[in-house]
Amino acid sequence: MAEPEEIAGEEPVAAEPAAASPKQPEPSTRPVSRPSRFERYVRRVISGSILADAEVQKHYPYVLFMAVLMFLYIANGFHTQKLHRQHERLTARVKELRAQSLTISSQWMIATRQSEIIRELEERGIPLDELVSPPKIIDK
Repeated sequence: MAEPEEIAGEEPVAAEPAAASPKQPEPSTRPVSRPSRFERYVRRVISGSILADAEVQKHYPYVLFMAVLMFLYIANGFHTQKLHRQHERLTARVKELRAQSLTISSQWMIATRQSEIIRELEERGIPLDELVSPPKIIDK
């Protein structure tokens, strides 16, 4: 290391030996203050000692009741979501079946026309003559 330079008007400062004696911790010049009310309260909540107070213990049934209501509320939300998803699936299925029903109905309407029946009979080779006169109504 380089020697400390002398500044005009100042005396050179002697370097302290590093291993001369262990340093004593300096006494704290700041006075120790009591923790604030908020700090004490937070410390009690975090440590759990607040739960042992008689004032808090008398509220246990109410807290338990609120916890049960909270779990029921959450379960109800999940059940509602499940029902909603099921409703959406069934609605899509109904739309699909309605479209299928309309398709089948229109195919049936086309297949039962007189002209289609005659054409189908001719394709199968079944001899059947078409009526030339209108049908007669039989009265009782």
